[in-house]
Amino acid sequence: MAIRQKEPGARSSTRSAHSVCNSKVRCEIDAGGHTIITDEPVPRGGDDTGASPLACLTASLAACQTVQIVKVAEAMRFNHGAISIEATTTTDRTEGKKGNDKVMRFSGASLVIDIETDEPSERVDRLASLSEDRCPVGNLFSDAGFEPSVTWNARPMKG
Repeated sequence: MAIRQKEPGARSSTRSAHSVCNSKVRCEIDAGGHTIITDEPVPRGGDDTGASPLACLTASLAACQTVQIVKVAEAMRFNHGAISIEATTTTDRTEGKKGNDKVMRFSGASLVIDIETDEPSERVDRLASLSEDRCPVGNLFSDAGFEPSVTWNARPMKG
């Protein structure tokens, strides 16, 4: 299956990253002037000096959703305290393209979002709807056919 790139819209933007691998599977990645180290665990041929690329994508899902919640909450003037997100992704080994040996592919994603707030449930639901819709990493999973399962837990404000 060929991947067809969407035509850039008037509001499109571009990001880039540069990866250098000098030792086994450990990569030093420059992403917008920030260095990210990825590696694989020892049983997978690495030295375990950084998170695996799959763990980085899982972390990106949690971080992206957090950013969207904060931005939407600000626009809504939504009162909240701490936000905690537990992201989980699932992979399976499936037949590769063109009959190649089995390869690892994502097969699911889930988020459990805990937010401290004294807002009514209707506003929490609105925050959930808007912020989930705006998460590009979550949308990447959705576009691949794996809509992330999301559970929201509103907790009382501390303090």
